[in-house]
Amino acid sequence: MLKISCLVSGGVITNYKCSSKCRHCSYSSSPNWPGDYMTPSMADEIFSILKRLGCHSVHIGGGEPLLKPDGIMGVLQAARRNNMGIEYIETNASWYRDEESAIAVLNELLEHGVHTLLISMDPFHNEYIPFRKVKALIKACSKAGMQVFPWQINFWSEIDAMDDRSTHSPDEYMLLFGQDYLLRLPSRYGLNLKGRALKTYKPMMEKQTYDQILKESRPCRLLSGIYHFHVDLYGGFIPQSCPGFSIPLKELVQGADPEKYRIFYSLESAGIKSFAELARKEYGYTPKAEYAGKCDLCYDIRNYLVLERGLDLPDLKPEGHYKYA
Repeated sequence: MLKISCLVSGGVITNYKCSSKCRHCSYSSSPNWPGDYMTPSMADEIFSILKRLGCHSVHIGGGEPLLKPDGIMGVLQAARRNNMGIEYIETNASWYRDEESAIAVLNELLEHGVHTLLISMDPFHNEYIPFRKVKALIKACSKAGMQVFPWQINFWSEIDAMDDRSTHSPDEYMLLFGQDYLLRLPSRYGLNLKGRALKTYKPMMEKQTYDQILKESRPCRLLSGIYHFHVDLYGGFIPQSCPGFSIPLKELVQGADPEKYRIFYSLESAGIKSFAELARKEYGYTPKAEYAGKCDLCYDIRNYLVLERGLDLPDLKPEGHYKYA
């Protein structure tokens, strides 16, 4: 069985729709996603299970969770009913319109037990969000008594070197800070090169042959990470650092059937070689000559199954992760 019996630290994804389509987003969030939002009943189910597994607090992310302030209040009410602590809510500040309306939202969040906002600030977000909005939201937080977790503060001076009233492309940053600026960002940011982030950086990554990747194949212990997991609005458990895979949390607690989640199980138990052989034999996948590592091969197969073959596979969820990358 695929089973989890303990979780320590993680978050809930209330929605995948976002005001931005950032190049570094490992969850492939964007404005193209449907406007689905976590319901209070789903939040109750998730928080109840997480408490039983030993997880007593979570962060809330997206997408952009504050695209629907009314929606997030229902989730926060569910957290309070289940005695689940909220560490912080992630936001990109795109929803900021003026100080008065922002403070109204912040006050309501405070009333629901939220005391910290993680506010994104980096060149990727600045491609879509003027820095003046970030600055203004921080000021509003100060007035409302909301703490700010600036992610990441080390980019402040670089973003602030631009006109804060407009957005700025990576090309503008490269002109100002050097042609290798984009290449230096993953190590500075600590990027998880999955989803759209892999798509962005794949052309810059060292290539390996298909045979070499299979030769180095090892079990990919996707369920072994009990830190920084996520559970999304559909109730799917997303393994640590590996979006695009999902198994219902309620099934994993009881023990999920490996035959139902064959792709996940092949990777978790035997590695990329097992998954590649499964894809070739049963789904007609034709390997390319080379890839930017095992994760690139894994994504290429998954994209083939979801996008080219149009298969509805239970462990490759949500499909939007592939459609909107």
